[in-house]
Amino acid sequence: YMEKHAVSKLIGAPPGYVGFDEGGQLTEAVRRKPYCVVLFDEVEKAHVDVFNLLLQVLDDGRVTDSQGRTVSFKNVIIIMTSNLGSAEMYRFAARQHQVGRGG
Repeated sequence: YMEKHAVSKLIGAPPGYVGFDEGGQLTEAVRRKPYCVVLFDEVEKAHVDVFNLLLQVLDDGRVTDSQGRTVSFKNVIIIMTSNLGSAEMYRFAARQHQVGRGG
């Protein structure tokens, strides 16, 4: 979801575009199973437009798909992972290991 068009994958293609009838991967999954867990792995790599969509979901608890249907996220657990800060965590763990060994 690193490209701008990834939003169309998530909420569906706009009218007149290929795949309009199929709906979005995210909105269709949540519409069909409103009690679910959605995982966004390495979310820091997402395009800014995908971030804006996620902010709308987190802020409003719903999103409108490409077909104009409102999809509620009120019963969805959203988990986002990130590798940001992993180098700092590694350095911290290394320091703790040295302290534990008397270093």
